[in-house]
Amino acid sequence: MKNKLDILLRDVNTAAVICSQWGDTGKGKIVDLFADWADVIARGTGADNAGHTIWVKGKKYVMHLIPSGILRDGDGKTNIIGSGVAVNPRVVLEEMAMLSEAGLSYDHLMIALNAKLILPQHILLDRLRESKSGKIGTTGRGVGPVYADHYARQGLIVNDMLNPDSFRKKFLRNLKEKMVLFTEYDPVLIQELMHHEHLEKGQFFSDGIGIFDVEAIVERYAEYGRLLRDLISDTDTFMKRIVGTKKILLEGAQGTMLSVDHGSYPFVTSSDCTDQGLAHGVGLKDKHIDLVLNIAKAFYMTRVGGGPFPTEIGGHASADWCAEVGVTKGVEKDNYPFATVNSQQDFLQGIAIRMAGEEYGATTGRPRRVGWLDLPVLRYATRQCGKDVILTKLDVLSSCEAIKICYSYQYDGEPFNYGDETFKAGDMIGVAVPFAEVMEKCGPVYAVFPGWCCDISDVREYDDLPEPLRAIIAFIEDRAKVSVRIVSVGADRDATIIR
Repeated sequence: MKNKLDILLRDVNTAAVICSQWGDTGKGKIVDLFADWADVIARGTGADNAGHTIWVKGKKYVMHLIPSGILRDGDGKTNIIGSGVAVNPRVVLEEMAMLSEAGLSYDHLMIALNAKLILPQHILLDRLRESKSGKIGTTGRGVGPVYADHYARQGLIVNDMLNPDSFRKKFLRNLKEKMVLFTEYDPVLIQELMHHEHLEKGQFFSDGIGIFDVEAIVERYAEYGRLLRDLISDTDTFMKRIVGTKKILLEGAQGTMLSVDHGSYPFVTSSDCTDQGLAHGVGLKDKHIDLVLNIAKAFYMTRVGGGPFPTEIGGHASADWCAEVGVTKGVEKDNYPFATVNSQQDFLQGIAIRMAGEEYGATTGRPRRVGWLDLPVLRYATRQCGKDVILTKLDVLSSCEAIKICYSYQYDGEPFNYGDETFKAGDMIGVAVPFAEVMEKCGPVYAVFPGWCCDISDVREYDDLPEPLRAIIAFIEDRAKVSVRIVSVGADRDATIIR
């Protein structure tokens, strides 16, 4: 595998690994794999609302902020949390402690001094907004509010933790505007949320008129600064200095369809998840990237939270079930023990595929909505980010007797003007339109393929994959005009086929 990886990365100095869907496609494993090649692994978007899962020799690691390449830190690999990331310092410290307990190093970890700093008021505001109708399904980690503050020129950065007096002034200025917003919400709900574990279980709460214990927050963030000081530096300048001379791997977060600029707005995250946003978030330009690899889960896909999902298996019933509070894998197993990946009822089949693929949020634990692979989405994403594709999690559907691939949509809504084009009922749409009001009116048109119905987890050569599986990959390449470069047939590093 190493020889093939070297061939794939020949003449490449900077590579980017991103998701072509709605996230949760296995970026962690692929980044960990490519980290063997890289000198520097850098993350430039998102926050601890993204969880990357890596399996190494049967042991599971989940990273939310620190790049997945940290598992190679002992080999001298530099890992960078870039300037485009929204940083909760508590989470960074928790991940550092987890690494220490596992006997792993973070000696070469760097944190951008100008990364956006998540504050308690961001988390509270995020959770309050999600308590109202019209919520979009955020993780409640304060990510949207912190990016909004950045563009409103009211945000704080990581470096502010190193200067407590400056931090206090900026913190109070930021809080002043938020206090007006908090008057719109039930004080009882505010008090309840302020005791959430993400808000230090009440340690930041003041039962007076101010809601927040300012002194406790200033002291805690000053402590964060002291603990992280040796890791905080000007990473943008560092990246500009090494680009073209060191092997750089850029680790994406979430997915292209969640990009605030290019995704299915408004059901998106708050940063640009494409290669362009990723490059900018580490201080580079997209022209510096020599190879972009788009990950697609296959031959199913997932989505978390609200928003249109044309190929969802089980449709609205699935979306409603996944949105219910308290639904976990255990709850699904207890309620639907008879569900199989070959169930004739779509709702049950979707549940079975979710359980088979362990499709529960690494960050939240909540169930991910499951649908069949969507080529209109893949065409849209690869138009944004290039044609090279990695297919992951093929082993999940090894016992599935029939595989559906959506190759087009049929629009079934009122006439909708899309620039100089008008969509009318019955129109076929080959490339996803990233407008929620269009996508929610699109029905999938499927091609159905026989499954391969055998275990593929030990296969390491492409030609050894079952012919029915290779036929589906050939269909995807032909119809989506992409090149499948890597196939993942299991969670571990070596369960990977490079073509």
